[in-house]
Amino acid sequence: MRMPTIADLRAAFGERLQENVTLAPYTSARIGGPADALIVVKSADELAEAVSQLWALDAPYLILGGGSNVLVSDRGARGVVVLNRAKAVRFETGERPQVWAESGVVFSNLANRCAAQGLAGLEWASAIPGTLGGAVYGNAGAFGGDVAGSLIETELLTGRGRETWTADKMEYGYRASVLKRGAARAVILSAAFGLKNATAAD
Repeated sequence: MRMPTIADLRAAFGERLQENVTLAPYTSARIGGPADALIVVKSADELAEAVSQLWALDAPYLILGGGSNVLVSDRGARGVVVLNRAKAVRFETGERPQVWAESGVVFSNLANRCAAQGLAGLEWASAIPGTLGGAVYGNAGAFGGDVAGSLIETELLTGRGRETWTADKMEYGYRASVLKRGAARAVILSAAFGLKNATAAD
């Protein structure tokens, strides 16, 4: 199959597609040359739609969240960069509280928002850089906690469509997962984490 051209990408994404965008402002190191093309997504639905179209075109792509663990060369990035700005958050309270969030949320911000709501369980994540998607992908952890110990489920886009996986199906190891090991092609859309009421946690 031939590589898609900018015209092919423009036909798929219309005015959403930006060309020759410098990536330095989107990485924490503030370095990086231009991407051939860039798309900004602002919800899990938009992320799923964009990646589905890129898969259909067989286009090379990179999903960029907070850019905290990414070094982009001065030559830039080939293909399409999908800038993940999907940041919706929803809390469920009660005896078994939890938080659901989209994959573009900054993970440390999510942990701090939980604490502000009087909900414990993600304190270990308050200093972790990067987004929820990267944390779920790599089983991020600190101070004795990690994603594997907190995750209820994650919604992903796979070749079969949108699926919900439990922590067990993610096959977590130390800073590793089935996705990070390359054993499955999937994109993390959102995740839900189990919490505790702070008074009960004390």
